[in-house]
Amino acid sequence: FIDPGHGGSDPGAVGLSGLRESDVNLRVGHVIVNCLREYSNAQVMMSREGDTDVSLGARVEAANSWGADRFISVHHNASINRAYNATETYAYYYASKAGIDMQQKIHNRLVEGLGLRDGGTRTAGFYVLRHTSMPAILTEASYISNPYEEARLKDMGYTWREGYYIYLGILDHFNVSP
Repeated sequence: FIDPGHGGSDPGAVGLSGLRESDVNLRVGHVIVNCLREYSNAQVMMSREGDTDVSLGARVEAANSWGADRFISVHHNASINRAYNATETYAYYYASKAGIDMQQKIHNRLVEGLGLRDGGTRTAGFYVLRHTSMPAILTEASYISNPYEEARLKDMGYTWREGYYIYLGILDHFNVSP
């Protein structure tokens, strides 16, 4: 289950030039879904296909009722320190061993692929991590508030690579080759 964070009336973080986190998250989410379907013949569901409002409860309910094996929420962070940029990946405080493994493998691929500072694997009580019934993570691949990074996030090739690195991390987690 791929969850592009935010959407609709909730743009998430907004970069200095106006790039909306929700739009970037959706682009990256579509890449992950396409890679999983095309390269791995996986069954995949998304929380949103377009720029729509989907509540946190509805995202979790959709994943739980569909019976998803894994839940990945895609985000891009922001900071008042516009010079800061890093890759961070979150799991729930009490994540399962499978959840921690998925977090570490996807995080490693993002750090290696994007080449940004390693902000670490972290724990949090985010709603989507707390209420899903399957192993779940939330990626903060980079900081949209960093002007250089925001410019890179406008590049379709760059966001395609980000989605592909998440896909490779999923493959690593399931111990399968691309």
